[in-house]
Amino acid sequence: MNKTRQKNVSTLHDVAAAAGVSPSTVSRTLTRPDMVAEETRDKILKIVGQLHYLPDANARSLKLSKPAVIGAVIPKSGISAFSQTISSLNDALDLFDLTLIVSQPEADSQASRYAAYRLLEKGADALILLGEEHASELYRLLEYRNLPYLLISPINPPHESAHVSINHRKAGHIAAKHLIELGHKKFAYIGSSMRNNPRALERLAGVRDELQAYGLGLAKGAITNQPHRIDSGKIALKYILTNHPETTAIICTSDYYTLGVIRALHELQINVPSDISVVSFNNNDFASFTMPAITTVDLKYEEVGREAAIMIRKLINKEKVSPVIIEPELCIRETTTYPKIDI
Repeated sequence: MNKTRQKNVSTLHDVAAAAGVSPSTVSRTLTRPDMVAEETRDKILKIVGQLHYLPDANARSLKLSKPAVIGAVIPKSGISAFSQTISSLNDALDLFDLTLIVSQPEADSQASRYAAYRLLEKGADALILLGEEHASELYRLLEYRNLPYLLISPINPPHESAHVSINHRKAGHIAAKHLIELGHKKFAYIGSSMRNNPRALERLAGVRDELQAYGLGLAKGAITNQPHRIDSGKIALKYILTNHPETTAIICTSDYYTLGVIRALHELQINVPSDISVVSFNNNDFASFTMPAITTVDLKYEEVGREAAIMIRKLINKEKVSPVIIEPELCIRETTTYPKIDI
């Protein structure tokens, strides 16, 4: 079957001839789509999909007895959270004598698709993709070419896909339950835009589920969505306290937001945790070194990287793999305590 596919592999010139353009225009469409007129670009991409074309660097991998380069597509919105994953993934692949190339497109399925194409054009023999929300054309191409790939941290992975996932909903349950058990009843949530971050949305869903189980909830206006930056925590905190001054516990969707929240509370002379408790997600390296140290749910991103390296190596060696689910764990430090009792 592989020999048949190799014989039927379309070339750059095949695509150019079918589209009635030059080979250089086809190449430019795949590497710099912004430089090609929309009508021409759409026509070429349609033919690329029909012919299952992939740039010639793939021929290089067909000649190799053993793949050597792994491409990873990690959109910019996930870079800060997954920096630990990328680091541990790179270290583990090094041990297997495999090289990692990382691309950081915008958080958009088509941008990820072009990024994946560029990695394959540069010689990637297998791909690691963040999440599952990728263009259908990319999935079809990978399947048609029989190229190994796996997904990291998907929420609803495609059926039978190879993946290493994190139980983000359970992480939300863990964060909320910790605060509930301390006796908190007035909660706020600070997170990023849910539109391009299904993992953050899943954590919020877990928080809501846990609160609802105890007859609690998040009041309207007690949930804020801000860009994933440290200063966003400051902006969100001031908004929350203006609208909900009764808040005693804040859940942040990442440690980066928590840095801004802690700073803003300090500037307002509000004590953490005696006045307001704060819990977060990720367990970044800095979380245990802040003042106070951050109570956070460890999503075990380093473990994701190690498991992904093991799985992709098995895939390129044509070994069977099973999905891996990473279970989060609470790290209790100094930003949470019992709420003050009203007298």
